[in-house]
Amino acid sequence: MRIFLVRHGKPDTVSEEPIAGHDVGRWVRRYNEAGITKALAPPAAVCDLATAAGCVLVSDLRRARESAAWLAASRDVRVDPELREAALPESLSISTRLSPGTWVSVARVAWWLNWCESDEPIAMTRQRADRVAGRLEALAAEHGSVMAIGHGMFNRFVASRLRRRGWRGPSVLPRGYWAVAQFDRADRPG
Repeated sequence: MRIFLVRHGKPDTVSEEPIAGHDVGRWVRRYNEAGITKALAPPAAVCDLATAAGCVLVSDLRRARESAAWLAASRDVRVDPELREAALPESLSISTRLSPGTWVSVARVAWWLNWCESDEPIAMTRQRADRVAGRLEALAAEHGSVMAIGHGMFNRFVASRLRRRGWRGPSVLPRGYWAVAQFDRADRPG
């Protein structure tokens, strides 16, 4: 059995103008609404994996859905809202203006350490990742292989849960757009 965790393609341009900490949620919403750029095509090997996979799942966020349409245009793709990216806090009550990337990094650390409120605290993200890992495991048992097209941070949570369930795969996932992490397991889950 085999599971492929794929990160979506490169998002279209979202403003990189400095923002204040209390604007991080608004910036993330714009990022989530952006599609992917057509300037960075997926590698042929990733397209081949999508064609050969027994089943393809995708996050409901636009950049992931557009990535799935590019990778698996002729396939029936299942949208799974639980594959969406790990939540960030809506706001950090700091008025200093920094690049959005810096604020997203600060917000991610604050979220990771439970220093701020979020719609989905880290414990809930771990629970969601465990549910997703269970579904992927069942689909891999049914179809032989499954590809899940999702997001960088949440894929890391799912990978951790897969390894805990006995799947062999990388301990550090590749970070690039269109990156693939392969997980294998010879036996069927019991």
